[in-house]
Amino acid sequence: MRKTAIVVPPEQQFVLSNFPPSRAQKRLALGIVLGLIAALYLVIGPFGGLRLGAVHSFVAVYTTAMFVTDLITAILLFTQFSILRSRAILVIASGYLFTALLIVPYVLAFPGVLAPNGLIGDLQTTARLYLMWHIGFPLFVLAYALSKDEETSNRFSQREVRSAILRSVLMTMQPAQRQPYS
Repeated sequence: MRKTAIVVPPEQQFVLSNFPPSRAQKRLALGIVLGLIAALYLVIGPFGGLRLGAVHSFVAVYTTAMFVTDLITAILLFTQFSILRSRAILVIASGYLFTALLIVPYVLAFPGVLAPNGLIGDLQTTARLYLMWHIGFPLFVLAYALSKDEETSNRFSQREVRSAILRSVLMTMQPAQRQPYS
């Protein structure tokens, strides 16, 4: 098999997603997949019928981890946008920020996490926020996919980057401000 040289534009030479994985990275991915399959077998197989006790703090811990990872991902993508200046990266960074910001009212409304009936909203608030969360992010992914292959001439200039990020953050925060909680 003939190896071809990878041609990467100069502005994208520091973006890891443009390079193919190494042999060690492929082995690591395979090991992780096999480990997950083994864990799934244990959960479904021998321990499938075992009922564990309720863990009331699960939602709080899970959503906190989701908030942190989505916020870190958004920050890293905004940073990558400042290098590449691609609208698609700005859109997907806004999507991750959207999910991180929506997790906060979701936890506040979730019954039993901070109060027996939640701190904000009624019984349907958690369901509405969950629906917004799980419909909103795929819309951002769809917008990313549609704007991914843009021409390099349509990209933001270097001096427009900060204002574009600020506008994106403010527009992403708008739906959360208009959401009725009760």
